Amino acid sequence: MSLKRAAIALPLAWTGAWLGYYAYTDTLRRSHIRERNRELGQALAALPGPVDPLGPASEAEKAAIKKRFASLKFAGRYWNPYVEWREQGAWEWAMRNVLLILSLKMFSNRGVPNERPIPDLPIERPNFDLLFPGARPRDPLNGAAAAPRETTGGEDVPLTDKLTMTWLGQSTSYVTLDRLAILTDPALSERTLDSFVAPKRLRPAPCRLDELRRVDVVLVSHNHFDHLDPLAVRELGDSCEWVVPAGVGPFFRKLGISRITELDWWQETRHTVRRPGEKEQTYTITAVPVMHWSARSPLDTNATLWSAFHVKADKPNGRSFIHLGDTGYSPTLYHAVGRVLGPIDLAAIPIGSYEPRWHMHLQHTDPEGAVRMALQMGVKKSVGVHWGTWLMSDEAYNKPPLDLAIAREKLDVLESAFSVEPVGRTIVVD
Repeated sequence: MSLKRAAIALPLAWTGAWLGYYAYTDTLRRSHIRERNRELGQALAALPGPVDPLGPASEAEKAAIKKRFASLKFAGRYWNPYVEWREQGAWEWAMRNVLLILSLKMFSNRGVPNERPIPDLPIERPNFDLLFPGARPRDPLNGAAAAPRETTGGEDVPLTDKLTMTWLGQSTSYVTLDRLAILTDPALSERTLDSFVAPKRLRPAPCRLDELRRVDVVLVSHNHFDHLDPLAVRELGDSCEWVVPAGVGPFFRKLGISRITELDWWQETRHTVRRPGEKEQTYTITAVPVMHWSARSPLDTNATLWSAFHVKADKPNGRSFIHLGDTGYSPTLYHAVGRVLGPIDLAAIPIGSYEPRWHMHLQHTDPEGAVRMALQMGVKKSVGVHWGTWLMSDEAYNKPPLDLAIAREKLDVLESAFSVEPVGRTIVVD
């Protein structure tokens, strides 16, 4: 009888303890939010004149916004300081996977064709002639290991002066901005982690990492496996500057990396490019708040921060780019980001992994939310990423572009302003 009672009591006690923990921490979190909202209201009311929502924000308004949307940490964990957020405990994760099993989705291909390549997931080769004018291209069929990179951003090759973006799958993009070579969330492996239970790529990466002849800066939004591949970290090594959210640095140091800059939300760092025969150029990189979470294991959930990154050339009419990584849609947050950093020339915005909505909507925006945040941030050109690479949610593999088209029509946004592109295609932003 005692064993039967223990079999009932222990799970109940475990569940009750976690429910109590989430209730306590969420009460504290919401208390912080109320206090921050009160302080923001007071700060805006104290401004010398009314806030013009269509005009540029004053430095005082920007400072008040940054204070309201600063990172929030207590008990060794980061928390989302947004009214829309609620904590999604282990019970919700278990419920979602039980429903997956009951619906047999976990054991089906969820409508993915057996044909390879998949007809509606096109792949192109990056335009290396455009990206590296005058540089000798690498042989795409040569699978030999790449030569060690130099410690100054890869090989000393010329880089286009055009604003370009080449989506390489998931949230991995190669961006050139005023002669700066940017790589985001490098993850080009076949699986998200080295295990048969991890999902396989629906379409292969369009190039090898060593074919990106020049990489000056790598932006890592958070430490989830589909955004941070240790194989890519080891291959790039100290040939580039790694810019990561607060707390992620130790992961890199364990892999022998030393060129790491950790940033809290709204903190800035400056990167300088010095190349023979070129004028020295600096760029400001800003960590930007997003609504998500972090973990590499069940024991380190939210122990490190998650972040978007905004990059702008420090010169008159310098162009700008924002990499959002993963985020849910928060109207108050993206209005704030637009006030501080907008307008923005180019954005990589996630549009996938959004179903079921009851579980995913807080951590992954749907396409309509993606279009709304682009409008709020004043983005001139947006590209939808984080879809059609690994099947990690319930929507059909090809649904995000279809839902994006519906959202564009609903919100009167042109396809040229917010598009999806084949993996590997290099686009030039005017």
